[in-house]
Amino acid sequence: MDPYGYRTGYAIREALDQIYDGQRTGRWDFTQLSKTEKTHIGTLVEIWMQREFGFADGEELDYRIAGVDVDCKWSLNLYDWEIPREMYIRGNKIALVVWANEYTARWASGLIRISEDVLRPMGNQGDRKRRLNDRGRDQILWIVAGSDLVKNTLLHIKDPRKLEAIAYAARGQTAVTNLFRELQGELVNRATVLTAAQQVDSAKRVRDARKKLRPEGIVIFGHYAPHPRMAKELGLDPPTLGRYISARLWPYRTGESALHTEIGGKMWRIARPEDSVVTAPDLPAQSKDPS
Repeated sequence: MDPYGYRTGYAIREALDQIYDGQRTGRWDFTQLSKTEKTHIGTLVEIWMQREFGFADGEELDYRIAGVDVDCKWSLNLYDWEIPREMYIRGNKIALVVWANEYTARWASGLIRISEDVLRPMGNQGDRKRRLNDRGRDQILWIVAGSDLVKNTLLHIKDPRKLEAIAYAARGQTAVTNLFRELQGELVNRATVLTAAQQVDSAKRVRDARKKLRPEGIVIFGHYAPHPRMAKELGLDPPTLGRYISARLWPYRTGESALHTEIGGKMWRIARPEDSVVTAPDLPAQSKDPS
């Protein structure tokens, strides 16, 4: 159902973005969450995994997959999954273990059958939950041993000036415009636009940002055809569903050794720092089928 892990990575990203609730709160960092919210992430990952894959409810555990009860266990720290008593006291159960780290933008998932042999001794905690021992770690059957997580854009901005211009702008539209001006060449997901704008209609904010940035030579490619193809021809990462990428353009001259694409009947390339500013072309309308 997910040979490359794209769907699982999507579910994790959606769960994390939901807990930040950036559209209403303006938050984007795990440290901005309350203790209660942090403990709720595992529940949201469980819900989004079930929503994405359509797993049936389990009889005793979270899911019923291929006739077998499976429990979804989440941890922000690799191998720190907490295994409840019901997973090993009445027959050994299967755990779907999921981990992700926002700061390294990596995630992993695997399966393990829980038994006494793979668990650490019982501690003093009242809930009687236990963690995997070294043998348990070795016995995980990795579905995806490690993959890139869609980046939390605001969290990975290293330049304080850029972060200030985006996250702390006086108006939502200004924040979104600054987002695409300052982060050219970087994929930006819809949740980041919502967090910057703190308004409902993220698509309108992107459209308005296109208008404001066009005199500066900057275009914003979306995820519908033909935008991803154009971005790829320019050497940019093509936006996938719910993502955007911006760049400043310059007219391409025949014979130049530069990647280029046709927009509005003319050829364009990525502008170099020494290129003067020219008005960007109008991007073609997007179809409603992802490219």
